Amino acid sequence: MGDILSDKLATAVLEFRNKSRVTERFIPPFYFSAYILNTLCFNSEFPVLGWRWTPQDPMPIHIYHQKLWKAHYKHHLYQICHGFMLPIHYAIFDKPAPNISLQAEIDLTSIGRWFGEEKFTYVIVFDSHARPHVLPLYIPDKLLTREIAYQLTSEGVTRTLRNKKKQVWPPFPLRYGVYALHDYKHAEKEAKKINTLNLATLPNRRFDPNKVAYNALE
Repeated sequence: MGDILSDKLATAVLEFRNKSRVTERFIPPFYFSAYILNTLCFNSEFPVLGWRWTPQDPMPIHIYHQKLWKAHYKHHLYQICHGFMLPIHYAIFDKPAPNISLQAEIDLTSIGRWFGEEKFTYVIVFDSHARPHVLPLYIPDKLLTREIAYQLTSEGVTRTLRNKKKQVWPPFPLRYGVYALHDYKHAEKEAKKINTLNLATLPNRRFDPNKVAYNALE
């Protein structure tokens, strides 16, 4: 869930360390990141999630694993993204979290666009027929990758071309932030995973003002 957050936090740790180095010993930023997050969680409240710490409570990790860990997060996706990731990002960096990571946004520009509404985000793959999912304001790279895979393979232009035995668009592999779609079969597998989240969808809004998909298939 925390790919955007953890990457930025690791970068901040490295920058701070380089400016105030007092030892040659190298400790991976991950360990510092985990310590910082645990400290923030122990000293913060997250009203959306209903968390309240008291001296009688167990350590925070024993509480927040109930919703944040892999086995449980899919049932609390919006709560986590809106009620945990947004406030924790602001607490660390003193500015709002991005809807998607910078690298993912750069990678996305070749095949689609994201659109931010007041309380949700959605993504449109150029010339896709699929109904976009209602995504949270904070979109982890893996969730973005699965949404792209869904739009390319379920009712998207890629599936249409594949069914007609024509050139698939866009060519694989594709990368979005820290995750990649290696080939069409891998994209189909990732598309199935986003469907298990039971996210709401929006009416289809085909979007390709510059005919990117059309020109790519010429």
